[in-house]
Amino acid sequence: MGEEPRIGVYVCHCGLNIAGTVNVKEVVEYAKSLPNVVEARDYVFMCSAPGQDIIKEGIKKHNLNRVVVAACSPTMHEHTFRSALAEAGLNPYLLEIANIREQCSWVHSDKEAATAKAKILVRMAVAKVSLLEPLEDIKFKVNKNIMIIGGGVAGLSAARDLAAKGFNVYLIEKKPVIGGNAARLGRLAHTELELKGIDVVKELSKHVVNNPNIHVYVNTELVSVDGSVGDFKIRLIKNPRYVNEKCNLCGECAKVCPVEVPNEYEFGLTKRKAIYLPYKEAYPPLYVIDPESCTRCLECVKVCPTNAINLNQKPEEIELRAGAIMVAAGHEPYEPPIGEFGYGLSNRVITLFQLERMLDVEGPTNGELKINGTQPKNIVFIMCVGSLNTTPNAYPYCSRMCCASTIKNALIIKDKYPEANIYILHKDIRTYGRIDEQLYIKAGEKLIRFARYGEAPNVIVSPNGSINVRFFEETVQEEISIPADLVVLSVGMKPPKDIDKVRTIIKVGCGPEGFLREAHLKLRPVEAATDGVYLAGTVTGPKNITESIESGSAAASKALSLLTKEEVKVEPIVAVVNEEICSGCAICIGMCPYGAIRLKVQENVRVAEVDPALCKSCGTCVAACPSGAMQQYSFKDKQLKNQVAAAFIG
Repeated sequence: MGEEPRIGVYVCHCGLNIAGTVNVKEVVEYAKSLPNVVEARDYVFMCSAPGQDIIKEGIKKHNLNRVVVAACSPTMHEHTFRSALAEAGLNPYLLEIANIREQCSWVHSDKEAATAKAKILVRMAVAKVSLLEPLEDIKFKVNKNIMIIGGGVAGLSAARDLAAKGFNVYLIEKKPVIGGNAARLGRLAHTELELKGIDVVKELSKHVVNNPNIHVYVNTELVSVDGSVGDFKIRLIKNPRYVNEKCNLCGECAKVCPVEVPNEYEFGLTKRKAIYLPYKEAYPPLYVIDPESCTRCLECVKVCPTNAINLNQKPEEIELRAGAIMVAAGHEPYEPPIGEFGYGLSNRVITLFQLERMLDVEGPTNGELKINGTQPKNIVFIMCVGSLNTTPNAYPYCSRMCCASTIKNALIIKDKYPEANIYILHKDIRTYGRIDEQLYIKAGEKLIRFARYGEAPNVIVSPNGSINVRFFEETVQEEISIPADLVVLSVGMKPPKDIDKVRTIIKVGCGPEGFLREAHLKLRPVEAATDGVYLAGTVTGPKNITESIESGSAAASKALSLLTKEEVKVEPIVAVVNEEICSGCAICIGMCPYGAIRLKVQENVRVAEVDPALCKSCGTCVAACPSGAMQQYSFKDKQLKNQVAAAFIG
């Protein structure tokens, strides 16, 4: 662009988020004095429709060819302002964001100093934008398939919705059955009907298992993902089940199996064999062999009447192509370490999920709440175990479902055993749904006792087996001791165990707690920052079962906006090679984490070449290039040098 820069600077108040710490009017007046700035204005919310109109009007009235917006992080509204530029007829990549909120007003309290810093940030943005070049979006054809990682309720609801629209769905589940954590839940707290978790799973599965558009891969793990939005190249490993479709569920194999290990589907309350059916009505309806506990004794092979067992099965490698990827990998229940609140020291200290299984008529005790053959009379629930920093091992967030689930189970016990004395010890009660709040009111009417603790209660397990729960009650300001026949630890949710492996392969970010992070919590709540990747269910943070299903449907709806297109546009802020000075040293190839660079040989001259479909604009190659041949659009050396120089030259 050979014409002289004509720059407009637009400063946002962001209500008082910026204006409360930064003198916005002073920043605007300062911006007017900067080189090539033709217009400088402010508005209370520059991202709003009236704020965007100010930018559009300025572009047309003053014939602007560059724009600086001094506002919040570009993560929030860069796309918003780019759209405004495009609507006004200006190339959307001739925009620079000066972050005077997160990098200035939010981290300073001295208004004078914050204002001075805001001026510097604006000055730097003006210096950089003056050298920006117009860019054109890169276009790719869209593959109409989608892969969903996770066969829980979020993944199942997403698969159902996408298949109903005629799209091909690959549903990947690393466990031997679909259904996720919901399949093990008892009666649900968040529905007006007396539904159980398995009922919800069965209803969703009906729409999935016989749908020709949905291909279910259980016992399957992700190996690699190449390509980019619109055309991902995916490699999977399907681990052997060792039992095929000939299985008639007779159970003879499990009877003769000599191995017993804790049953993870019953949260360790019972034992299972090395060959087992995970749970009744599981899909696929086949037994499976756990290779880690199987001793290869062949007893199961000998008794199988249908010859359904094959111990020689090998892992199978599968390659797929998909235009989009959805991660719905779920969560894991928090399990307290031995000794925390007496857990593991007595079988009369259990978790909320173990209680769920005991109260389920399909569970290990057929719905009877009995410990060592006796029905407990004094039952103490301790809330927020594993959440809200109750202990050194706990996570800082609220797990959302624990309050309603605890009260729901307390009511089930009270209805079944009216003589039981039930105490719920809590930091606070968060029954945020209409139905959940009714549960809380009903619990009070049933004389279930609520007590609020400050510091975590102390569960004392005596050598003779007796249990006392001691805590300081915040409301009455007294130390209280409760003799307990049963202590139930209301545990929360934590990120799934292998999520770091998955997110590294797909290149998705996470928050400090380990849950995957959305591109924007409010504006893009089911999208990852990586284009073409969508997030659903509890993989982004704690949710109840209803919210997880809704999240899956929301992610499916968003994915449809991509899959229904014939082609997709990708930001052109990718690396590019100046072939005249490239020496072909290949350092950039070894540094690129996305495999986007290869060597091109022309007339015996080696030069690097970037595949824009694979480049994710990380800039690693630019930093590593010894000759400066590798550059990145919108972040070229001359642009950044101009920006840095402006930081020190007033």
